[in-house]
Amino acid sequence: MKFQLLLLLLSVEILQLCYSLSVKRNLVEKTEKKNLEDFINRDHIRRKRYLGLSRKFKLNKRYEECIGPGDVKGHCKHIDYCPTSIFQQINTLVYLCVIEDRFVGVCCPDDIVATGVAGSQLIVDLPAGGNDYDERDKYTGCGLSSERSSTETKQASIQEWPWIAALYRHPQLQQGLEQQFCGGALITESHILTASHCTQGLSAKDIRVRLGEYDFDRSNESRSRDFEVAEIIEHEGFVLATYENDIAIVKLKTPTSFNSYMWPICLPPRDRDYVNETVVVAGWGQQYFAGPTSPVLLQVAIPVWPLDRCINSFLQRVTDDNICAAAYEGGKDSCLGDSGGPLMYRLENGRWITVGIVSWGIGCGNKNSPGIYTRVGNYLPWIIKHTMVKKP
Repeated sequence: MKFQLLLLLLSVEILQLCYSLSVKRNLVEKTEKKNLEDFINRDHIRRKRYLGLSRKFKLNKRYEECIGPGDVKGHCKHIDYCPTSIFQQINTLVYLCVIEDRFVGVCCPDDIVATGVAGSQLIVDLPAGGNDYDERDKYTGCGLSSERSSTETKQASIQEWPWIAALYRHPQLQQGLEQQFCGGALITESHILTASHCTQGLSAKDIRVRLGEYDFDRSNESRSRDFEVAEIIEHEGFVLATYENDIAIVKLKTPTSFNSYMWPICLPPRDRDYVNETVVVAGWGQQYFAGPTSPVLLQVAIPVWPLDRCINSFLQRVTDDNICAAAYEGGKDSCLGDSGGPLMYRLENGRWITVGIVSWGIGCGNKNSPGIYTRVGNYLPWIIKHTMVKKP
């Protein structure tokens, strides 16, 4: 089944979009002494906001106007009521839409008439096409790299994580200071998923995005390319003081061309629990707390903590809008400079998904103090609305 069709069929009732939480982070494999100075007696009180995504009957009606396949006028409709055959030969990413902030639908051309539930039997639970693939389609779709991933080494391989992005401040780049300040993940040919705290106070002209980077000390070893930014979309509920809703999208001015060095990662399936699963975080951040950053892309495999254990490890409030991950014994964690980068999980079919965004933590690599990540699955309708919806 085509990747594009699966992207279209991602829809179906993404349940309870919750928003919350937040301090900048990066990659560590060295334990440092716990430092609570900035956090003692400061319990970050945050509000959680819910958008109900119930399983009520979906009406066969037209919602907001949009532009459908062939640049014809259409309306957002539930997939059940729009024939899926018209999307099989086109890029369906741009035809997704959000219905009443509750469902993901598709922009259905007005001249198409559907009276039944033609597509219902094709509905899947993998929003970004994380389906099984055969050998001939091995490199079709998101979340696949041309190099087999191995997290046994601290340094990543040159083509292991082709969706990792480096964010620069443009004025520094003009002065020859190639120091990335945050990371991100390529999710479409034009969109980078990152953290809102990375883009605070910056305009589109202030940022450059580098894709295909691996080693900053070696000139263009991995055919890296810098992109200007057209737009920064921060979550409207982000609060800098608390890091609530710490998620943002950076839109590139020029779409990238996919290759073995630049490739999108998948968005996560809905309603999946990653507790005690092994996830991977990668970046160029500090190698230990207050230490030097790394010129080479580093990686570390870490377990996801049970939420209750994570909550009990902090004075600050942690909610189910977050994922907590780090080695229980300390020494393996994200750290300063890794902010905005993806927390990655490998599905059984071999595709990698971004389940979290590096958000905050206390120090780096401390025992009983995991890194806190924004849970991407709770923001799927928001991501789709700002990346995959074609406006009329």
